[in-house]
This record gives sequence, structure tokens and C-alpha cells, in this order.
Amino acid sequence: MSYLDFFGLKEDPFKITPDPSFFYESLTHITAKNLLKYVVENGEGFCVIIGEPGTGKTTILRKFLSELPENYIYALILNPNLTPEEFLKTLLDEFMLPYDKDISKNEILKILKIFLLKNISKGIKTLIIIDEAQLMPVETLEELRLLSNLETEKEKLIQIILVGQPELEEKLKLPELKQLNDRITNKMFLERLSPKEVEKYINHRLRLAGGEKIKIDLEVYELVYNHSKGIPRLINVIMSKALMIAFLDRSLEIKPIHINSAVKSLSNKELESNVGFYHYLLIFILFLGIIIVLAYILLQTGGF
Repeated sequence: MSYLDFFGLKEDPFKITPDPSFFYESLTHITAKNLLKYVVENGEGFCVIIGEPGTGKTTILRKFLSELPENYIYALILNPNLTPEEFLKTLLDEFMLPYDKDISKNEILKILKIFLLKNISKGIKTLIIIDEAQLMPVETLEELRLLSNLETEKEKLIQIILVGQPELEEKLKLPELKQLNDRITNKMFLERLSPKEVEKYINHRLRLAGGEKIKIDLEVYELVYNHSKGIPRLINVIMSKALMIAFLDRSLEIKPIHINSAVKSLSNKELESNVGFYHYLLIFILFLGIIIVLAYILLQTGGF
């Protein structure tokens, strides 16, 4: 008997790949999706969604895109570590616009403007959506700002959505990107799930996957929250491993021992990769503080 058959599951409820069909409407996730909807419906130029790794940014994005009306088209850039010229050519590729291999930047912009004006005349709205936007070079982000200048007397020709990790916020604060940052009036930071939301999240995914036969010890929810810190991706990793351990134990009930065994079986790398940016930032600040204190002591004692 397979793992899924044992639990009566139609599919893996805790796969880590972003799947909009498993979208859980926590307060922070539904707020982010509604913000995206508001921005595109009202013709706002920029929108930024920021969250730690594993907090569900890409899932929100895919859920939002799956619900877009037919009069919207978009270019979704998943690998934005591109030069300005590479980025503009990628846009042409995404919109399936033909161009010569040695096309100049000015010619690219002309093609894009004609394309966007035709879309507006047909009532079609055009979006540029960039995932992992913290990877974009500064000069390419500036090119994005210049691209946002394309507009008619009444509306923007294009709307831009940036989704990224906390490093994106720091990058946007750079002096070179002040003009871009000043234009971003719609920005949201994703929160981690609360203990109660972790419980609802787990049950939501089990229900969608057909896991009615599975029982969960109440202590499990608290353990999962403590180990995951409310990060959805890590919840999935822990619960997926715990289900497998329960299957080997021939238990239809997920117990604390299964969670503890799952956490022990995970490598430190798997756990640490989901702790998030702020954990490492704290370590850096503490380390920097120690260096400053030591330097001060050496100065006072004449050690330098």
C-alpha cells in the first residue's frame, strides 16, 4: 500500500512547490492578494510584496494570476538577475514580440510602446511581474522605473509588481533608487502565521487533499509552530516528513513523537534555510556589536 493510499489522500497535502489550489487565506495572505487586486484594478503604477523565504510570496502571486480577468496580460519574470538590455529583451520574449538579434535599446522601447498602446486601445491591461526581485541589479531596477514612465494622458501603459525577500527593501533604499522608491505607494510585508493559523493551515491542506481519515494530536500544532516559527514552507517540510514517519508506524494519527522524529531527521541546512533573513540579520548585528566593543576597548587601552 502506498503512502497516499494508506491515508486516503488524493495528493501530497504538504508539497513545497507553490500551488494556488492549496492557497490558505490567512490574514496576511488574503490582505496581500487583495492589495494586488486593488493595484491592478485602479491602475496604480507599482506594487511591492516583501516576505521572508518560505512565507508564501510565490503562492500568493500564482493565486492572484489564476484569478486575473481575461482583459489582462502579463510578463512573469522568475529570474530577474539581468542587465537592462537582457531585461528588455526578456519582456519582448514574454510578450512574444519578434525582434532582431542586434536590436538597439531604443528600438526595443519603441516596439514595447506600440504594443502597449495597442493593448490600451483594446481595453487590455498589461502587467510586468517580477518574482525574487531582490536579485535585480540596481541599474535594471532603474530601467524599470524609466519603463513605468510610459503612459497616456489618462493612464499608465503598464503596471509593475515586485515580489521579493527583505533584501529588496534594503536595495530600494539605496540613493540611486530614490526616485523609484518614491513612486512605490503600495507596499506590504508578509507576516508569519500565528499559532492558531498554523493549526488552520495544516487542517486546510489536509482537507483539500482528502485527508479526512487522518487525526492529529492537539499537541502537534504547538510543536509544528515552535519548530517552523509560522513559516508555511517549513510547516510543509515538517508535516510531510511526519506523515511519512506515521505511515511507517502504521498510524492514522499524527502524534508529537512523529513531529519530533521528523524534526530530528531534517538536516540543519533544511531547517536553517527557512529561518529567514531576520535571523541572519540579528546574528550579523550581534557580531558587529562585538567588534565595535572590542575596538573601543583596544582604543582605550592603547592596543591599536
